[in-house]
Amino acid sequence: MSLARLRQYFVDQILPDWLGAAFDEQAGQFVEGLDLDGAQDRSGVVRIRTAARQIYVYAHAASLGVGPEGGLEKAERAYDHLRRMAWVADGKPGFARSINLTDGTIADPVRDLYDHACVLLAQTWLAEATGKPVYDEAIAETLAAMDVTFKAPAGGWAEDHLGTMPRRQNPHMHYFEAMIALWDTGCDPRHAARAGELFGLFKTRFFDERLGGLREFFGPFWDLSSELGSDRLEPGHMAEWVWLIRRYDELSGDDHSDLAARLLNTALGLGQDPKSGFLIDEVGLDGQPLKTSRRLWAQAERVKAHLMLGLANPDNEHSALADAAAADLLDAYMTGGPRGFWRDCYDLDGQMIAKSAPGSSLYHVWSAVAELITRKI
Repeated sequence: MSLARLRQYFVDQILPDWLGAAFDEQAGQFVEGLDLDGAQDRSGVVRIRTAARQIYVYAHAASLGVGPEGGLEKAERAYDHLRRMAWVADGKPGFARSINLTDGTIADPVRDLYDHACVLLAQTWLAEATGKPVYDEAIAETLAAMDVTFKAPAGGWAEDHLGTMPRRQNPHMHYFEAMIALWDTGCDPRHAARAGELFGLFKTRFFDERLGGLREFFGPFWDLSSELGSDRLEPGHMAEWVWLIRRYDELSGDDHSDLAARLLNTALGLGQDPKSGFLIDEVGLDGQPLKTSRRLWAQAERVKAHLMLGLANPDNEHSALADAAAADLLDAYMTGGPRGFWRDCYDLDGQMIAKSAPGSSLYHVWSAVAELITRKI
């Protein structure tokens, strides 16, 4: 069974090996990724979302009892470093977008909604894994900062503290993910309410009923136009929302499995490469590729989407499709990259075009593996 093979390979090989390869001991922080020769990213710059996602992976793995030796300790060190280095305490408080591990400075001071959603996810699982009140306090601080710094009209939150356009669904999706994690681990009704608010945005703003799919880019009042890129679609994000919708249903007691299935059908119908079966990174409304590439992360989201729909109805074909997607992921992407890690990106002719093994991809595969562990698959 390929799902079990993916779980075992990731826990036994990837988690301990990545911890040794991608943690900068001198700085006490995870790096942006590994170069093709296996060396740590030479720029020294790490995005907050990338660091936070790696912190999250090792905290969550520790919480589930499968973390490698030293993983939680390094996750705590990395979070302490991130908080000290990146927090900006001005009138619009929050975490800067990136830091430089080489000289210990902020590389990009912009406070970004996407980054804060990732930090919140890391804080949630640090709190769960350690039981330390300091992380509960950090969660409260981050949530309060987000409501101050990312205020926006017409519902939702701003892209960043500058109000950059276009507005995107993607940061809201990851905020939704973080609130689901908080709800799941803490049962706080405020977190449930915020998760419901974000799901409401999906249903009323992000999901296009006529298309049966997910829009990505919007104007200040959620308006659509080609100038804003509203006709650019990302099938991987549609698959990711399928996973999150079903997680929300499990906590809320609702049933949006038909909506989730429709969304995945659109993702596959518009964005599945007919030659390889993998999801294309970006397509137009007509399904024509706008990026002639297929990254690892979208394939991991395809595994999760099929898995969750298979759990919703064991009689459908999705469980078998999840296993087939896991086999594809393992065979094409999960071996042979830098230091034996992943091949992160191919073109549509099947040629690897990745320049590195990004640390952000660890999170996408782990979130699939975590579902397998939690559900004993």
